[in-house]
Amino acid sequence: ILFYYLCSMKKITTILLLLVSLISFSQEYYRDTIIERAVFEKVNEYRLSVGVHALAFNSDNYRAVQWGEVLVNNDLSTGGSIYHCGCSAGSENIAKTNVGDENEVIMSVDEIATKLLQLWIDSDSHRKGMENTNMTRGFNSVYVYKSNVSDGKYAAISVYQFLRDKEYYIELDWDENERVPKRVL
Repeated sequence: ILFYYLCSMKKITTILLLLVSLISFSQEYYRDTIIERAVFEKVNEYRLSVGVHALAFNSDNYRAVQWGEVLVNNDLSTGGSIYHCGCSAGSENIAKTNVGDENEVIMSVDEIATKLLQLWIDSDSHRKGMENTNMTRGFNSVYVYKSNVSDGKYAAISVYQFLRDKEYYIELDWDENERVPKRVL
């Protein structure tokens, strides 16, 4: 009886270890909607400070979320670089920054949002995208993860999409969440 008890305990222990490893693996990255909102607010504060109207939050745009996850998985699986998807129906800004060490995130939400914004301000093309007066709506995704490119340190990546009024896209007769037609917007 003791032998069967020990065997069943060994099986239970093995199953528990397997579950813990699966949970640990699934937590390699997470989407942080609190940082997303902070980045959105920082972008609007910046736009207002340079005399451009604030953006309305575009809740039905899902491209930024999908593309952020693609970039994170690319970093985790191959140590790949950041690149644009070419699918934004307006203007797309991407930024990645270290936000911690190998053990934990050490920056506050406000510090992370400010740092991501500053990366875009420091880049002429990204700054022009943020200041585009034709864009009236915005949406972004932020993922936090241990970056292979950053030697296992915690990083945050933000994919921010700036969009025109919905009516502009309806007149083009295509879904703004789909690939951009070969036309300069």
